[in-house]
Amino acid sequence: MFRISINMLDDTNHFFINFLTLFLMKKIFTLCFMAVALMASANTYTLSQLAELVPALEDGTGVAVVDGAYVIQLPASLPDGVSGLGYDDNNIVLTKTYFTINGDLIISEGETLLFAGSATMEINGNLTITNATIGAAEGSEGTAKGFRMYMEGASATITGSTFNYVGINYGNGTEEGCLTATGCTFNNHNTKGGNAVINFTSLSKGNLVQDCVFENPTLSAVASGANVACGITIKDNVINKPNASARLYPGINMSATGPYDIVIDGNEVHGAAAETRSGGIALACLLGNPPTGTLYVTNNFVENCSYGITLTGPGNVRMIGNTVLNNKYIANPNNGGSGLNITCNSANVIAKAYMQDNHIEGNVWGVTVIGNVDINAGYVEEAREMEYNPGGNVFKDNGNGDPYVKYDWYNNTANTTYAQGNTWNVEVQDFEHIAEVVVDNADDSTLGQVIYMPAAAQTAISNINVDMGGNSQRYNILGQPVDSNYRGIVIENGKKVLVK
Repeated sequence: MFRISINMLDDTNHFFINFLTLFLMKKIFTLCFMAVALMASANTYTLSQLAELVPALEDGTGVAVVDGAYVIQLPASLPDGVSGLGYDDNNIVLTKTYFTINGDLIISEGETLLFAGSATMEINGNLTITNATIGAAEGSEGTAKGFRMYMEGASATITGSTFNYVGINYGNGTEEGCLTATGCTFNNHNTKGGNAVINFTSLSKGNLVQDCVFENPTLSAVASGANVACGITIKDNVINKPNASARLYPGINMSATGPYDIVIDGNEVHGAAAETRSGGIALACLLGNPPTGTLYVTNNFVENCSYGITLTGPGNVRMIGNTVLNNKYIANPNNGGSGLNITCNSANVIAKAYMQDNHIEGNVWGVTVIGNVDINAGYVEEAREMEYNPGGNVFKDNGNGDPYVKYDWYNNTANTTYAQGNTWNVEVQDFEHIAEVVVDNADDSTLGQVIYMPAAAQTAISNINVDMGGNSQRYNILGQPVDSNYRGIVIENGKKVLVK
């Protein structure tokens, strides 16, 4: 028995020694790899250093200084057998497609970087841009693409800067590192590098886009790929005339998949009406895993688009305090025009929505609900079978057709919907009158019932003042004080006011 144990122990020792050797070899390899990666990422470059390390050749390839601006240009051709031009121990490589930096890049206050031709700058490290100007050397006639950042764990921090025509594709593929853009202006994005000014291409979280202005983007201002899990806060931005190419793209176009919360709060989307027929704010889970995070769409102002705010596919969205106004610029009412829309055309998954204190006015449809959807747009029952919701949604002048028909709510789902405590676009807030602006099982037996009684205590709002100014204290519908930046229905001097 003892001899057998010794033999077994010897075999175990040999196994353990072999395992330990392999383990240590792997560790040593990993540490060497990490060391190489750290050495690569330890390089930090400025624009002036790039100009010294990669001086422009006779054909313009490299970095030139023109009228105080740094202009990067890629080689139009390369010698046979050469894939790229390497500089600084190949930490900087120029190919016909990318200006690649294996390290960090810092662009400082007052500096200007211009992309010539169809140049893309690929950053395999961190990117910091502060109070600078980024653009296309050929202006609106150019095909410059801007920045691309796909290195794991890399971060981009962009502050107070102006981008003309170009944007950034970002996706580090990990939960480490993020993109932050604050106080920036993005003008006339050309979509040569992606469908959005700021485009998220792979998994990341902790991202922030705040206090930025987006003027005339060809398609969207902020977007993510259809299967990309992106945790992000998009807050207090102004998007003017998105979808300049008139292809029905929304101002904000985020994939709603994965485990991360998405917060879209306090933004303004001003469409160009029939000129471009842009969408407003869109969330969609069309590919990838259904989201387990919560989607917060709050206090946004969307006007003059082809639709206001929409969730397509499964998800848990909370729409609170939004104003959707005159989103009616769609050729066919069957294809859009909703103030708020929730669509989930799958029996296996469900979309859930909580709606409170939204102002829904002048749209082709007020709220449309399609497919397997569970909506709480007002629940004041004592039974408390679902989350209490005072409602507070206001409907006004939503409808379409010839002759014109009012549509505050179209319940194109077999599920029962609660929408209590709201103010409907009728003179008297009772069952008989509200039924005139709601489509449910009373109109089509295959549809679910909308339970809208009791409605709000007051009669329908027939006179809404639109005001941008005023110094008196304002309150939201819940009686909470709000500041001058708040958009939507407020109480001021005892009167309801729509602040745009």
